[in-house]
Amino acid sequence: MGEKIEWNVIIYDKPNTDRTGVRPQHMADIPSAVNSGIVKLAGAIYKDASKTQFAGSAFHLMAENESEIIEFLKKDIYYREGIWDIDNVIINPIGVAIRSTKYMNGTDESLYKI
Repeated sequence: MGEKIEWNVIIYDKPNTDRTGVRPQHMADIPSAVNSGIVKLAGAIYKDASKTQFAGSAFHLMAENESEIIEFLKKDIYYREGIWDIDNVIINPIGVAIRSTKYMNGTDESLYKI
């Protein structure tokens, strides 16, 4: 196995899709992904500053390569329900200069220690 590096991942929703019906399942799956070490950051992308309409999702993921990231994304309910536009996912290696923490219930608190 190769070395895992951190990746910035942007995946937009397909036009005219509504993620709200499956969002509770998506949110319930996040803590286990954080605890496994793959997810370092996860959040919604919005269409405007009022945050009333979803546009997609953003991640920082630990993986060896882009294929591992695609495999991770395909397990998500948003992909399985046809919401994410995986054909146009943006994946880039990232070097993090600083990281501020925000705790999520269900995740291992030891992961937040610097």
